[in-house]
Amino acid sequence: MNTLAHLGESWVQLELAKRDYYVSKVHNVGFDFLGENGLKLEVKSALPSKNRKFSKKVNKCYEYTHWQFRVTTKKQQNTDYFICVPFETLSKCPLGYFVFPKEEFKTLGRSDMITVFESDLKGVFKTKNKTDRHQYLNKWQDVIQKFINQ
Repeated sequence: MNTLAHLGESWVQLELAKRDYYVSKVHNVGFDFLGENGLKLEVKSALPSKNRKFSKKVNKCYEYTHWQFRVTTKKQQNTDYFICVPFETLSKCPLGYFVFPKEEFKTLGRSDMITVFESDLKGVFKTKNKTDRHQYLNKWQDVIQKFINQ
């Protein structure tokens, strides 16, 4: 198993356990966890990437850090929530958890992808960032509410 994927899944299980909600790991069905009530969760983990942009006005190169999470199979789309875990490095705790409903992933051809930016982790909305992703940061209450209601 991929170390990054396994690390993200472990952290998500811990976060849910802290809130007294437990999930079971499932194999070969497309999603990672199944809740007691049938709620399906897929965990995606990523390390940072850098975008470099040159600005002619100030003659300076800017770097923007972002994380990309891909859904590559039809089976993975058969989930209720995607929990995206951005890491700075493998040896550090996650920077946060983005809890996205499956409808948030947009089709981009052969795979679906969602990108979060450094500004999303800080709760800042930038016009360059077309969607307001920080609204999903650490939004465990949505998942927990689904656990309660199902």
